[in-house]
Amino acid sequence: MIPDPEPTLVEYFHYTHWANRTLFEVCATLDAALMEAAIPGSYGPIVQTCLHLLRAQASFLKRLRGVAPEPPFSWDARPTFAEVLAFEDVLAAQLLDVLHTVPATTNVHEEGQGWQFDYQARLIFMSVAYHGIAHRTDLTTFLNRAGVALPELDVWAYQAAYPERFQARVIKMGQGDRAPS
Repeated sequence: MIPDPEPTLVEYFHYTHWANRTLFEVCATLDAALMEAAIPGSYGPIVQTCLHLLRAQASFLKRLRGVAPEPPFSWDARPTFAEVLAFEDVLAAQLLDVLHTVPATTNVHEEGQGWQFDYQARLIFMSVAYHGIAHRTDLTTFLNRAGVALPELDVWAYQAAYPERFQARVIKMGQGDRAPS
């Protein structure tokens, strides 16, 4: 029997999906010139960075399952953001499934020409969260500098979108009321 994954890690996977979708929905509204603009010090233009995030998620699944879902578009073509969002949904569901079906301490074995690499699946689980945060930060930094209004993508905004997941509640205090001790 596979133990349930640690709840915080599950939330990181949900958060990654939410943050990707939220940012990709904004990117879908941008003009072509901004989508293709160079972003110094990052992976590449916005559209290429978004596709890179999805390719990486697919590669994480391949490392854990031996196969990865194929997108309904060619990686080299210019997919629509509707296609990108749909494929992100597929990847997010499969990554969450892997999190629940592959124990974190499972050995992952990779080989290349003249090298072998063994590590635990939890390294990939951590990479799902880290890799997304790193590239979304590149994109949001660039878009903020370009004057694009962006929603908050941090964990506090995620919590505000899903307060029930955190048993979060806000109590408004009247003037002169004291917070319970």
